[in-house]
Amino acid sequence: MNTAFKTKNQYDSIVGAKLLLALAHQKGIVLNTTKVQKMLYIIYSYFLAKHGYEIFTETPKAWPYGPVFPRTRKNVDYSKVYKTSDTELENIIKEKDIVEKFNSVIDKYARFSASHLSNWSHMEAGPWDKTTKQPQFKWGDYIPSEYIKDYFSNLEV
Repeated sequence: MNTAFKTKNQYDSIVGAKLLLALAHQKGIVLNTTKVQKMLYIIYSYFLAKHGYEIFTETPKAWPYGPVFPRTRKNVDYSKVYKTSDTELENIIKEKDIVEKFNSVIDKYARFSASHLSNWSHMEAGPWDKTTKQPQFKWGDYIPSEYIKDYFSNLEV
């Protein structure tokens, strides 16, 4: 595991979603709710698997259409244009390594449709799939960190 990452600061998933939207906007890319959810999941998984920490204070949950950060569903206005200069982004935007990874995820995954990303998040033997096949599973259960770490250990962004 690469632990050379400069910081291990955690951020609210809402801040993460707004940063994704702001950075995408700078590139002329519009992200819908589903794309933001899947990209947040990729970012969360990357930091967990590669650097051994949870970048967001919220853990993804298994919903019918894949992994979701529920607080971002309720508290982010996806019709608003966010800017990297917004006050609520002032701390995370200073972390150049983090911003670089967010940009990498946008560059690599924004070109895929929301349905493609949703289907990808449902892949057999993936963390969402393994979670939903557990005995006593209920929609909204957390996706276990060990499933995410194992599955994403080779993820490059």
